[in-house]
Amino acid sequence: MGPYQQKVGGLAVYGNNQNGSAFQIVLVHGAIDRAAGMIRIARRLKQYEVIRYDRRGYGRSADAPATESFTQQIDDLSAVIGDKPTVVFGHSYGGVIALALATQRNSALRAVVTFEAPRAWEEWWPAPPPDDVNPGDAAEHFTRRVIGDDRWEKLPEVVQQRRRSEGTLMVEELHAQVTRRYDAQEIDIPLIVGVGQRSGDRAQRAASVTAKEGQNSRLVTIDGAGHAAPMTHPEAVAGLIHLAVTEAGITN
Repeated sequence: MGPYQQKVGGLAVYGNNQNGSAFQIVLVHGAIDRAAGMIRIARRLKQYEVIRYDRRGYGRSADAPATESFTQQIDDLSAVIGDKPTVVFGHSYGGVIALALATQRNSALRAVVTFEAPRAWEEWWPAPPPDDVNPGDAAEHFTRRVIGDDRWEKLPEVVQQRRRSEGTLMVEELHAQVTRRYDAQEIDIPLIVGVGQRSGDRAQRAASVTAKEGQNSRLVTIDGAGHAAPMTHPEAVAGLIHLAVTEAGITN
């Protein structure tokens, strides 16, 4: 069976079903992103069954009912996973969701990989945008910071407007992270914590603290990468996932 798309709980889910696969890898994107942002990683994991999905409000899940609570993000991920043994990779806010699910000791989880999952409840983490900031401006600022001004200016106007329109959801997700959503001390499965060598001090500190908390964790720095590593360094990010599969002791 080849590539497929289906709906799970109103969410658009994409996969490359490998017949007889003993486990699956689920990729969770962050804010102002979609499943397509994970496709470069998925292409480097073709030997595995890889699942991507548009989180509620993004991509082809834009018409799904709005998120009512952070718990719904965890429930969505749980629904996508089902009961098959799984390694989850989460980028940025997607990492927060993955770590939160892992603290619940979901029986299907065999390992978790994150790349620059925020710790927005910490006093040293910047506060979300204030109420008087235009959400569209906040989304544009965030995207420019991640991909650079040159790439932003080259985006078609329709894509720029789509990203700006996701600003309200992005701001909601930033506020949702101010409450502590995970404690890696409660995670006893293999945990690979990734960070970009070019990322700022806060990202470095967050990754270091999370890795130290985990019972069975490892901190890995990707040389030359920043926050957009899933797009710019997909081979290295896929390497983090390979490492998690190995440390979980699961075979295809």
